[in-house]
Amino acid sequence: MKSLFRRLYHGQEGQVLYLVAALMIGFLGLAALSIDIGFLLHAQRELQANTDAAASAGGSVMPNPSYNPQTVAYQYSGDAQLGTTDKITMYNVHPDLNITGVTVSFACVSGSTATNLNMPPCAVYGNNTNCTVTGGCNAIQVTETASEPTFFAKVFGISTVKLTATSTASASGGGAIPYHVMLLLDSTASMGQGTDTGCLSSKTSQPLSPEQCAQEGIQTLLTGLAPCSPYLQTCQGDTNGLYSNSVDEVGLMTFPGLCSQTLSNGNCPTATSLTDTSASPYAPDDYSCPASDPPITSYNNDPAYLILPFQSDYRTSDYLGLNTGKTGSNLVKSVGGVTDGTCTGIQTPGGEGTFYAGGIKAAQDYLTAYHSSGVQDILIFLSDGDATACGDVPGTTKLASGCTKNQMAGSVTSYPITNECQQAVTAATNAKNAGIEIYSISYGSEKTGCTYDQSPYGTSGLTPCETMSAIATSGSTSSGSGYFFSVPQTINNQTSTVCAGAVPITSLDQVFNVIVSDLFTSRMIPNGVF
Repeated sequence: MKSLFRRLYHGQEGQVLYLVAALMIGFLGLAALSIDIGFLLHAQRELQANTDAAASAGGSVMPNPSYNPQTVAYQYSGDAQLGTTDKITMYNVHPDLNITGVTVSFACVSGSTATNLNMPPCAVYGNNTNCTVTGGCNAIQVTETASEPTFFAKVFGISTVKLTATSTASASGGGAIPYHVMLLLDSTASMGQGTDTGCLSSKTSQPLSPEQCAQEGIQTLLTGLAPCSPYLQTCQGDTNGLYSNSVDEVGLMTFPGLCSQTLSNGNCPTATSLTDTSASPYAPDDYSCPASDPPITSYNNDPAYLILPFQSDYRTSDYLGLNTGKTGSNLVKSVGGVTDGTCTGIQTPGGEGTFYAGGIKAAQDYLTAYHSSGVQDILIFLSDGDATACGDVPGTTKLASGCTKNQMAGSVTSYPITNECQQAVTAATNAKNAGIEIYSISYGSEKTGCTYDQSPYGTSGLTPCETMSAIATSGSTSSGSGYFFSVPQTINNQTSTVCAGAVPITSLDQVFNVIVSDLFTSRMIPNGVF
């Protein structure tokens, strides 16, 4: 027996097996721990995303008085222990996170820090009582903790790991600058034909035409813009629909063009003042109650496209809904916001085809004439068809035998009757080069058309869909979407096609909601400013 132990002790054979066995335990332990570490890193990323969403959601409802930003932040965190089982959004709910606590706090960021971050002013927000800072708050911070189980670290006595994430967001409007918004709305006859059953409408019992659907979308936009400085109970100094402390000013144009009156030769009178709404080139009251068909004029008659110059009385404060009274906002009346049956909004009497290069040029001229330092100019353009006005294009004559005459002299702005779609793209390019951002909404536009566009822009090239896409500003917006939308019309059980390359949203109301979120959004800011 003694010689056996001596041989095992002094023997050299098989020692590697003992070493490998010992090392394998270590390797397996490290591998097990790496699985735990990978899981915890993934959980930490999910927790941070969850916290970002909660802070951003809380900031987005500041200063809306209908919401408590603390409650909204809790809801977005998905913390069931706090009784907030209602998951508002599915994008930031992570069922594998065991959230154990959520802390929401508020602060007022002021001075140079607020200036550098373009923070909105500090104020008391809605029904929130958790902002105890004198003068109110303009930032929200959310800290979330989670207890995550381990798999293999239990062997070493570590059964759970505590994770923490903190996010800070500005109040809604953080980084948003004032906007000058010009709406250019198609009111050709086709926009008034039939009812669009695919239109999301608050008037569920009333069938809406495409024109009325578009106007409801604009109402959605107006509920999201800022009529005057936030946090004021009432906007101040209303003069012709424009507050003295206005923030976001909105004008309205339409095509075909109109004249406020006609001269003996049938022409529209010469413009005398861009701010005088009673003078040419402004349209008559297309917001009168009851509404009547406006006097449509041909495109070669130097028409008026502008219905209303810049307005800000679409709401009487940043807290309230649309100013829908009969003596209220003319802009709201123009887009059908008064629901007593007498104000039906912009009409579509017909009489002229579709040609929108002139309207885009008129919008650029107006936005440029009234551009202010520190204000972003925005053009929102909506049309349902391609440019095929032919003989009634500015600078042309109507020819019964067809469109053969290129142009004629005597018009303030001369446009050829060919390449009508390309002319719109060129006009939009000029506007974008002037610093104007353009949102283009193709509402039932065709994938074929541009009949009078010659090669390379005709049937072998540019189409109505491509035209509407090229009109839009290229690239992504602040919310990650784009500037080009394609919304189908559903009329007589027939649904029009959707243009390629558009933002994948096919409801007008949702389109205008997205545009609002692009213009106004809560922003993540450094935690250190808190």
